[in-house]
Amino acid sequence: MKKLLLALAIGTASLVSFSSCTKEYVTPLPGYSYYKSVASNQWQEAEEGVNYFIVEIDMPELDDYIYDDGDVSVAIQFEADKGLFYNLPASGVSRDNDKSEDRNIHEFNAAYTVGKIYLKAYDMTKRDRRPEDIRVKVVLTETEIGN
Repeated sequence: MKKLLLALAIGTASLVSFSSCTKEYVTPLPGYSYYKSVASNQWQEAEEGVNYFIVEIDMPELDDYIYDDGDVSVAIQFEADKGLFYNLPASGVSRDNDKSEDRNIHEFNAAYTVGKIYLKAYDMTKRDRRPEDIRVKVVLTETEIGN
């Protein structure tokens, strides 16, 4: 009986010592935030015509690596109503404190290519009004190729 217990103890000790848990640590890849101001008069009429506007933002930090394998996130904030960012795309967006019937209401979306961010806005009131002054937050994140 002692030999059986001894063998069991040695087997258990061997199993515990030879099996190991590998700890995996995930190191977050760097992401960087950039802020750009866009004045109302910078919006140009888009090719879609009336009620559509576009603005091009230079973003030299958006290089081939980020374009091909990274992540680009865009949000906007009204300069006259700081404290709230809207992630794009966003629909029915206007300043929170503007409760008048004469307010601007837009639908926003973003697109990008190497070195450029393009914001588009559609005037949902159909009064052909450019968006108000906004602050654009662009977050560029490096990622690893997964495929």
